[in-house]
Amino acid sequence: MLSINHLSFSYVENLVLENVSFEVKNGEILGILGLNGAGKSTLLNLVAGFLPLAQGTIQFQNAPLSQQSIAMLETHNYFYPHLTAQEYLHIFVGNSQIIDLPTWAEMLDIPLNQEIEDFSTGMKKKLALLSILILDRPVMIFDEPFNGLDLESSFLLKEIILKLKAKGKIILLTSHVLETLTGICNRILWLKKGSVERIFEYESFENIEKILKEDWTKLDTLHHLL
Repeated sequence: MLSINHLSFSYVENLVLENVSFEVKNGEILGILGLNGAGKSTLLNLVAGFLPLAQGTIQFQNAPLSQQSIAMLETHNYFYPHLTAQEYLHIFVGNSQIIDLPTWAEMLDIPLNQEIEDFSTGMKKKLALLSILILDRPVMIFDEPFNGLDLESSFLLKEIILKLKAKGKIILLTSHVLETLTGICNRILWLKKGSVERIFEYESFENIEKILKEDWTKLDTLHHLL
């Protein structure tokens, strides 16, 4: 189990997260929903260990979460220039034999011998996805993973995430598309202005849009304008 307890974080004097607490069980997908600036990326970066933990605790299996237990697919990925896809992936493979690179590359339409700087946005996303699959960590974070993917690749990614869930992985998933989260998650956390506003259980997913609209005051302005 992944346990986030009383997590708060500030950039200088700007409070971004305040007293965030939740748990994710093994084999569970938790969606994280929130407007821009709600603190989603900061939360994920704290869990991934990319930001220093100033207040609160992050535990996995009743011990402090180690970066060796996490793999994260970021929204935007950096690649060294002039590397081929195969050279990039071998950074992650090391001595591991847990994954069949040629078969995965063929399925994902990744040309292993081509330089990454010539890849499209979707190809780069799939390459980054394959790199975290190679790591095979128990906690997996997907930050806007469907951005830049075509329909076929989006369907394939959804199936991959469900397979990871079936293997007992703990998965955190963000998306700006509500239907993406309701179609794949066990629960959805609503992050509002840095705090957990509510956690929706699967049985209440059909009410999420209505609840969000009730909270969105800009709709009142829109009704007056139109």
